[in-house]
Amino acid sequence: MNSVEQLKKILDTRRPLDPITSKSLQNDFMIRYNQASNAIEGNQLTLVETRVLLENGITAKGKTFKDHLDVINHQEAIYYLLDLVKDKEPLSERHIKEFNALLLKSTKDEIYSGKYRSVPVMIQGAKHVPPQPYLVQNEMDRLLEKNTKDKEVGKPDLERIAELHADFVRIHPFVDGNGRTGRLIMNVELMNAGYSIAIIEPTEREDYYNALEQADEGNYKPITHLLTESVQRSLERELQVVYPDWQKDYPQIAYQLASCSRKKLENQV
Repeated sequence: MNSVEQLKKILDTRRPLDPITSKSLQNDFMIRYNQASNAIEGNQLTLVETRVLLENGITAKGKTFKDHLDVINHQEAIYYLLDLVKDKEPLSERHIKEFNALLLKSTKDEIYSGKYRSVPVMIQGAKHVPPQPYLVQNEMDRLLEKNTKDKEVGKPDLERIAELHADFVRIHPFVDGNGRTGRLIMNVELMNAGYSIAIIEPTEREDYYNALEQADEGNYKPITHLLTESVQRSLERELQVVYPDWQKDYPQIAYQLASCSRKKLENQV
């Protein structure tokens, strides 16, 4: 059993969570996920500015209207994500298009929101060229069919979801908002499978883009690893709140995680 599965099993011993604690964790994850997902795409709002905007409606001095609108729209998309998870709805094309429509609402690209692109595009700085527009519908159909089949044959969830995310970004089906839409899809599937939300941090942007580029060439290990680490961070954050003494009760798992963290730091030096 890997670290994520071990942590998930420990967290499950504390379920169901107290409603107040659950809401508090949800609010924390929503704000941090919103800020991080937008920041990867170049949004300049900090975590504090994102929180103040969403909680008090106060804009950040010197930041663009677009940056503020992206955060507000993304919050609506996150609420939609939570509704889907609550209702246990399996991911569908309608959900994907709705995510994109919410993200692009009232933006300069609203006319294209929730619609597959009808023009060829390039992904800035990437080697991969997305499929021509007349291929997008078939590519998306295959994407969802593959995800369903992978579930049926019991493919490990983190591998399946990492591949789903990378393949969606490769198709690049919309004019704008593909990265954020892809990460929403990723988190719907993670939460439907019982995992914590994955927050890919802005500091991981280069690793994230490199991992997607390798996935374009058929190597999904880097994006799976990045997703797994992100989920693990979220699980550890939840445990810190709901089970602060878990390391004392599960010393062997705590030791294994600490050893992995030390090795990672040593490799970074």
